[in-house]
Amino acid sequence: MLNLLNKFVVPDVDHVDIYQDDEDPLQFWMVPQPVRLMNGPDGEPTLTILAFARDLSLLAGIDKPLPAGQTEGGILSMTVESTVDNADQDKIAAYLRGQVLSGAMDLARPVAVGGQVVTEYRQATGGDPKLAYPTWVDGDAQFCLPSALGPTFIVGDDAKTKPSLSGSNVASFTIALGQEGIRLFREGVKSGKLAAHVAYSLKFVARVPAITVTVSGDANNVYEELKEHAPIVETENGVPVRTYPQVSSLKELKNIAGSLDVQYTKFDFAGGDDKLREQLEAFVLDITQSYVKNIFAQPVINGQLNKEKLGTDPMQNFKPPDAPPTGGNQLWLKEFKQTDIREFGMTFHGSLARPFSANPNAALVAMVTKPQLEKAFTTADLNTPIFHTLQVPVRVTADFEKDPIAGIQVTLDYRQTDDRTGDVKAFSQTYDFVKGDETYYFRTTLAKDAQGAPKDTYSYSSRLHYKAAQQSTDIGPQTTREKSLIIGYDRLGCVDVKVVAGTVPWTAVQSIQVDLKLPGVNLPSAAQTLVLTETATEGSWFSYTGGQNSQEYEYSCEFLLKNGSRLVTGPERTSTAKLLIDAPFEDRMAATFVPQGLFPPLQSIVLSTKYVDEGADYHTEGTHVFANNTDSWRWEVDLPDTKKRDFQYKADITYADGTTAPGQWQVGQEGTVLVGEVKSSLMEVSVTAAALDMSKWKLVVVKLRYEDPVTHDVQDETFQLTAANAAQNPSWKVTLKDPAAQSYTYEVEGYGTDGTRKSVPATSTSDELLVIEL
Repeated sequence: MLNLLNKFVVPDVDHVDIYQDDEDPLQFWMVPQPVRLMNGPDGEPTLTILAFARDLSLLAGIDKPLPAGQTEGGILSMTVESTVDNADQDKIAAYLRGQVLSGAMDLARPVAVGGQVVTEYRQATGGDPKLAYPTWVDGDAQFCLPSALGPTFIVGDDAKTKPSLSGSNVASFTIALGQEGIRLFREGVKSGKLAAHVAYSLKFVARVPAITVTVSGDANNVYEELKEHAPIVETENGVPVRTYPQVSSLKELKNIAGSLDVQYTKFDFAGGDDKLREQLEAFVLDITQSYVKNIFAQPVINGQLNKEKLGTDPMQNFKPPDAPPTGGNQLWLKEFKQTDIREFGMTFHGSLARPFSANPNAALVAMVTKPQLEKAFTTADLNTPIFHTLQVPVRVTADFEKDPIAGIQVTLDYRQTDDRTGDVKAFSQTYDFVKGDETYYFRTTLAKDAQGAPKDTYSYSSRLHYKAAQQSTDIGPQTTREKSLIIGYDRLGCVDVKVVAGTVPWTAVQSIQVDLKLPGVNLPSAAQTLVLTETATEGSWFSYTGGQNSQEYEYSCEFLLKNGSRLVTGPERTSTAKLLIDAPFEDRMAATFVPQGLFPPLQSIVLSTKYVDEGADYHTEGTHVFANNTDSWRWEVDLPDTKKRDFQYKADITYADGTTAPGQWQVGQEGTVLVGEVKSSLMEVSVTAAALDMSKWKLVVVKLRYEDPVTHDVQDETFQLTAANAAQNPSWKVTLKDPAAQSYTYEVEGYGTDGTRKSVPATSTSDELLVIEL
């Protein structure tokens, strides 16, 4: 049987541990360390990485965005084995012949004698070495990406499986990769680097050498020590808060129970294998714990003890809710004193076969070359089906409540011959619409042409049932390839028109009369008149077409303007379901009128305006009264003809004394227009007191006067200068009909701070800078 003692490796094959058999000197056992990909019949690794793109047409409707889910994924399929290839086995066999069986290598061999295993050095042995794998008794195999990456890398629990546990321990994986997982593999294939590996956790049966284990101690002392360190979970409100430590190694047990003496046979393992030493110590721990539990952890059988004092099963919170609690353990008796004044002891001696662990792990890129990775990578487009299907949503847009429609029947028919097989694909379906909000789906398998392309042409027909008519109207078959069939009024032998006022200047337009009719149709509903106003800007018209296929209708408009005139347009023809009516104006003109003159003597300026387009039979007028010279007036006119922009205006002036000056009609242009007493020039006089010492004068009054030499109109102004405002240099503006007549007079009165008073009489000047002196 495979024995743990005197393990060795063969040069150039250091990834395989070789164990000897303690009965057959020719038998050797191989425990390979890294796993490897199994090769298929073609000699290539059994590895396939399939990347696929999902069918985007199935992820969302045509009126919705794609969901936030994944749009691509992958499938990883591979078979691995924990085996040694033939080339390495040949090297191992050659080494065993030349070094081990020949006796040339000074190698100790475990030998089973009389139920025990002893060690003796090998002598020359005849025969050929036999190689085999150990007896596997348990194990797991797992494909690993970093665990924190989440389900977008590996989907589900398919990354873990059980190896065959026979022969070379074959394990097969079929793993679903998420969107990020397949992208990681795609980039890894390009670079030959990938953070993925396969982890094996195997157990094989081996015989341990002849070992002696002695367990002894003082019963009372050992009990007290174990009672304080029993593996108990204490909870608070159902939540674990304290856990007494469990013993997980022989060293821990010795530290917790210092009064417990454990002695066992020490071995000098070949190569100083620490893992074998740990496994043997675990074997000793099992023997010791089994013995100690049998003495100190038996269920209490003394019926005089209060069971409530024993507490409950410390692990009850971690078991199913309906699991019955187990019996109390005497190590839980914190409130009781127990003594047992005696020594105890036990000795075990012998050789046992038990499972030992092996972990033959390997990175994925170590098991396959970059060219092999690239060859294993395949892409698939799930948007390319083998069988093509036609799915057409069918809807109608009729208004069953407003319009006189009782019901609509729509029939879809598919009939095509498959050019490759000769089979006829045929399917027909009729749908009834009685409310207008129904949606039906026409589905059928499609035939294909000689090149394999689907034939997606079908036909549809309709039958319209009216509320006010005894006879229905049939609409003949129409051929189409539409993937969404919407049956509107244009396909149902009727018209339904919504008339809407568009760009209409309601300040000038009072109402619009719209006349609609179906030419050549002699039905009461075939003609209708709608009136649109500023408060009623929409109207509708419904009519049967009398069986004719054309949806074209005729309309004309008459615009009634607020000034009493009318504008007529049309007739015109169209087939639109929404008729937008705009006013027949091509442009808009604007003029801003600015009053001129002094108020008083002016009392008012009455402005009259008019615009006439005789070709369009269109005119508009305006009137405005100016009572001062600070306000302007903007006059806007809608133009039927953008090229005709002239208008006429006149200004009638009334003076404060009651006299009037009638104006004359004259032609104006858009922009700024001056009306009233339009002056030809403007004189500005600046007044300065810079020559005065204002510390001596508390007030200086300056009076300015201008009289037109022809009209004798007077313009005057008075300024009061003090030390506070003397530096501001006030100005006086005078409008001149005659630019050459600039002479004006000024007077000055000065009031001194000492009570003196000084004046300058009326003085004539034409200076635009008036310097005041006293």
